[in-house]
Amino acid sequence: MTYTFTHIALQGLIVWLLISKENKEHFKNHRWEFLLINVFAILPDIDLLTGAHRSYTHSIIPPSFFLMCFIIMSLINRKTNKFDERSKRIIRFFKLAAIMWMLHILLDLGWDPILLFWPLDTNFYELSVYLRFETQPWLFFPLSFLGLIPDWRIFSLEEGLGMFITNLSQTDRSTYLGNIWDLPIEQFGMHLAMMTTWFIVIVLPIFKLKKKTEKESREAVKILSIFWKKVKRQLTLMGLFFIFLGFLLGPVIGKERTVSYTVSSKFVNTQNYFDPTLGLVFVNRPQSSTQIDFTSQYGLIPYNSTILLTDNNTFFEFFNSFDNLTAQYYAQNITYIDMITSYYSLIAQTTNLSYYVENLIQEENSDGLSIEIDETETVVNNYIIALISEWNTTDTFYYDASFALKYTFARDEAQIEGLIISLIGTSIIAVDQLIDFPKKKKEIDKKD
Repeated sequence: MTYTFTHIALQGLIVWLLISKENKEHFKNHRWEFLLINVFAILPDIDLLTGAHRSYTHSIIPPSFFLMCFIIMSLINRKTNKFDERSKRIIRFFKLAAIMWMLHILLDLGWDPILLFWPLDTNFYELSVYLRFETQPWLFFPLSFLGLIPDWRIFSLEEGLGMFITNLSQTDRSTYLGNIWDLPIEQFGMHLAMMTTWFIVIVLPIFKLKKKTEKESREAVKILSIFWKKVKRQLTLMGLFFIFLGFLLGPVIGKERTVSYTVSSKFVNTQNYFDPTLGLVFVNRPQSSTQIDFTSQYGLIPYNSTILLTDNNTFFEFFNSFDNLTAQYYAQNITYIDMITSYYSLIAQTTNLSYYVENLIQEENSDGLSIEIDETETVVNNYIIALISEWNTTDTFYYDASFALKYTFARDEAQIEGLIISLIGTSIIAVDQLIDFPKKKKEIDKKD
């Protein structure tokens, strides 16, 4: 997890290492200005004050827009040289501030979900990248490296806002986490080391009267610095970033994202145990459609089953009554025939109170049943019961039954928005490559 103060340290060091030699010389003499830029590393965490952490200020869209604006202003100045020194410093200040903002979001992306594309998309996203290995040895190493596997997880707005410790009420925090929170010493040491490095490299030189002599860079570092200096101010670089952002919003995550769960049980009827029922409480997630697939193994003994969607009270009343009924049978207070008769009556009563009823006749159980539920704006609990409603009561059975839940987040709008952003990036590259700014007047006069 990247903590707020670690953001300052880590992002400050990253930007300090990547800025051009010219800018670095400027900030060596104006370190307080760089420290003020460094404060923007924690700007996204201002949503801590609103109780909606990792939400609106953690979107990559606003800092991308601001960075684009200031890069364009910087390019205009590079071609026309119309800005005074004060304006140049302001442009440089806010350009680096936007980069600090973006770095915070990218660092948070792998540590729980964030509202990555707001206001274009109101889903929370989390990116996990795995190193995939095969259990086939390579030389002396017991595994062979296969590659990097990205995995996007997606959550609705309501779910995302309810996932973080700072967004919960004190009662919820105590319920889920208790009143004690332990930070492993190795994590604390890592964050402390990062803060110490930042203090030595960025802050401490402010208080030194004597400047340190800069050591000569290695040849490879010099080549990389020259390359970076040449490309970092180009429109092409900005265009490539927008193409990447567009593909990230659209095709990379995909047209739709699905989350699946499976709940399995057994339909049982033996001399000592009776439970031909399967109950499931599931959540209809906001911003996603829900598909429930029911299947049951069909064996030698013919049987029919009934699938019911009920409300809260009907669901729990059914299973409470069923538990009392079977307890009476196990205690030998009633006969098997009495239990079956009461069970049929309980099925009829619950069926009358259910708002969805589907009967599966014999082989249809193995063919399965699919139920589609439209998306809702809020989290809604749903209650579903599957039970064997008719069979040869003289025989025993033992069958597998399962519910498979599939939540689908449709991303059609995100696909279109991602395409538009990618086209903007392509247009920026085309402008940079095909259209040249007019030469300065001095150069034209010199040529004449």
